[in-house]
Amino acid sequence: MFRTLISVGALGLLIASATTYAEPPAKEDQPAKEQPKEKKAITVPAGTSMMIRTGEEVSSNDKPGRRFSATLQANLVSGEVVVADSGTQVYGRVVASKDIGRGIVASHSDLVLTLTDINIEGTMYPIITGSFSENSTSVILRKRAVVVPAGSLLEFKLTQPLTVKK
Repeated sequence: MFRTLISVGALGLLIASATTYAEPPAKEDQPAKEQPKEKKAITVPAGTSMMIRTGEEVSSNDKPGRRFSATLQANLVSGEVVVADSGTQVYGRVVASKDIGRGIVASHSDLVLTLTDINIEGTMYPIITGSFSENSTSVILRKRAVVVPAGSLLEFKLTQPLTVKK
């Protein structure tokens, strides 16, 4: 009888171990790893306004090509989709500048600015906008430059569509 108990005990261990070591669940039972979302292209049409606030002073004393920074003051949208949030960093450059000279005759100074890039979620996108221009006229020995102070609000319009991957 002792031998029978041992045999039954061994059989019980085999059955217990068989239930303990079940096969791992099939692959379809396991949750799928999340795939990174594929970014889709969103196009902001030409003619869309961009209201910006300048980050530093820009004047007709600056040479053409000088870059300046600014921030969006309103969300940049395409339809109902926000492409860039208010506060997004924008960059521009001085297209033309002419400082007024001293002299006896009347002369003028000019300043023309345009936006060149926008930083959307860490990616720089080139943009093409219309220009902002100001001029000043001086008469007889007064020197007056055109100055856009830091913190100035300026409006630009996209002249070419902007396509962003979001």
